[in-house]
Amino acid sequence: MSHAKETKSACPMRRLVPSSRAAAIAGIVGPLVAFIGIAVAIFMSASWFNWVNSALSDLGHPYMLGGSGGIPGLNLAAPIFNLSLIACGLITLPLAFRIIVLQRDLKSILGLLGGILLIVAEVFLIGIGIFNESAGSIHFWVSVGFFVNILLFGLVYGIMMMRAQKTRLFGVYTFMLAFVSAAIWILYFTPLKPWSGAAIPEVISAVATLAWVFPLCIRLYRQGAE
Repeated sequence: MSHAKETKSACPMRRLVPSSRAAAIAGIVGPLVAFIGIAVAIFMSASWFNWVNSALSDLGHPYMLGGSGGIPGLNLAAPIFNLSLIACGLITLPLAFRIIVLQRDLKSILGLLGGILLIVAEVFLIGIGIFNESAGSIHFWVSVGFFVNILLFGLVYGIMMMRAQKTRLFGVYTFMLAFVSAAIWILYFTPLKPWSGAAIPEVISAVATLAWVFPLCIRLYRQGAE
């Protein structure tokens, strides 16, 4: 992120946008909530969840293999998984709004595009929690929408930061992590993949994204303290 000291505005709408420090905290807390929820759901589903053959979304199916001993039945982990994704999407919205405000002040078209892509990704993430696997094809499309938009967010933001001398190295780091995430998904849709489920590429993509989003939030938090 290009860092210019935050300027105050008399615009009433700006007052509705959280501070940089609050947005940064939201950007860290939201994913942590999701990861904790996913970890708990995996622990509860140890009798049937398989990293090679399963998708993370299987954890959110209300009637997946959630019964005793892996026998199909009510999946008690589903509410935890789904609600954690919904919470993550809602909690991280302030980060996207703050990015849009800051990049608008910097007159950065790429920065604004990045903020918009993040909002769209967050909406799709909320959709994954609402429209779990039992909802049919809509679950597939909201899942695709989330991963595509979060990858584009990383690529666009990486390019934007590479254009400024002060953030060039961090921009390269961001772009490369987003590129790795994209490569993992490309591999997933080829016969060369060593797994049949989507859980592994989903986790790798999520961790790669957080590996640059968390440092971004730390930079944003420090900026808000200036």
